[in-house]
Amino acid sequence: MKKQTLRPALYVTFFCLVLFTPFLALANSPYDDYRPTGDEQSGFELLQTLNPDVFGWITVFGTGINYPLVQGADNFRYLDTNASGQPSASGAIFLDARNRNDMTDFNNIIYGHDMARNAMFGEIDNFQYTDYFDERQFGSLFTGERHYGIEFFAFMLVDANDTSFYHPTMNDEDTKQQHLNRILMEARQLRPIDVTTQDRLVMLSTCTPTATNGRFVLIGRLIETVENDPFVDDLPGTSDLERIWLILFDRPFRLADGLIIGGVGVLAVVLFTVLIALVLKRLNKRHEERLARKDGKTKKPPTVIQEFFLLAIKIALILSILVMLFLTVFGIWQADDLSMVPAIQEGDLILFTRTTQSFTAGDTVVIDTGENRQARRVVATAGDVVDITEEGFFINDVLQQEYNIFEATTQFVDGIYFPFVVPRDELFVLGDHRSRSVDSRLYGSVQTEDVLGRIRGVIRRRNL
Repeated sequence: MKKQTLRPALYVTFFCLVLFTPFLALANSPYDDYRPTGDEQSGFELLQTLNPDVFGWITVFGTGINYPLVQGADNFRYLDTNASGQPSASGAIFLDARNRNDMTDFNNIIYGHDMARNAMFGEIDNFQYTDYFDERQFGSLFTGERHYGIEFFAFMLVDANDTSFYHPTMNDEDTKQQHLNRILMEARQLRPIDVTTQDRLVMLSTCTPTATNGRFVLIGRLIETVENDPFVDDLPGTSDLERIWLILFDRPFRLADGLIIGGVGVLAVVLFTVLIALVLKRLNKRHEERLARKDGKTKKPPTVIQEFFLLAIKIALILSILVMLFLTVFGIWQADDLSMVPAIQEGDLILFTRTTQSFTAGDTVVIDTGENRQARRVVATAGDVVDITEEGFFINDVLQQEYNIFEATTQFVDGIYFPFVVPRDELFVLGDHRSRSVDSRLYGSVQTEDVLGRIRGVIRRRNL
């Protein structure tokens, strides 16, 4: 009878736990300790000492939107500054500077970036789908003084330059009613709720991934009672597999400044892994003893050379699996220039996936130029017409409003000629640090076959 062993389970378990240690350590939001709950506001008050511009907290039930609210002197400061007051490409969730932060205005406008992996307001676009919109009706808003509920009733696509819509100081009844009528007429999703000019609206606004000046807006009204959160014990996602993905891969990258490995969390997971390993080792020994008694003989222990040989085989197997994964599915590369500042700093480690076959404007990718590798942002795809003039940066004759780019996009003296039509199976890429980036303005569009993959996460050098 062939003897069975539990050793494979031991090594597989140990390997998996160690592999996912940094991800498991980061399942929580970086602001969870500051969130006000009931009468407990000590954490929130601590955050206010770090940044006096923090005045509230917003949560949308059933999503990852669970952030502090800030308000700056203008609507630019928190585009690239987080709620702690530190520089961050993700910015913060902020109230329009023209609104009163006690939320007593009729039209209260709250802005947030549409970040990758559902960070910040990255889940707002999901409300365009009927099932998603229908399941998520409520949220909550804390003003520093009291807790309100939010009842969401509409979802819209509007133009960022529409000043009549983005108008926070509506005082007369006619203007308020016209605003409500427009919402009722143009909403892509609408819940049959009787909203009047006496209500206080809350508009969550974020960029769209497709329309240049388009903005997705989720609209609700403040209500006196905070409804029970039906998702309180749930993670966003519709299946167990999606929830595992959120815990292991999605939530860690929500941190605005990249992947930060928490020492306490890592230590806890390592200790748990050691405990599991010891338990499995003990079970394995007892299993072998039972088999030995059943066969009527004792097991001869392996020699030191045999143990060393078996260990070498297992290490080689694990390394082979890792090599295969990073040759076919994943890739890691260290950024070596400042072309993508502030999103990617020089020296940052970049994790990218090689399986992506198609790309859209806004994707950040790793490119193999033949001489080196570059991290760049896709701004145009095959068939698009790119033009850079004194009036600005145009794609298909539409002026680009890039809120994450803090410099004007200009031509290179020795670069390509504009307007430029992107050829088939090619991409036009730019660096975010436009004045220092070597990109398609100099060498033209790049072939999709030279794109190694889409960037999925960044490990900040300073956090290693």
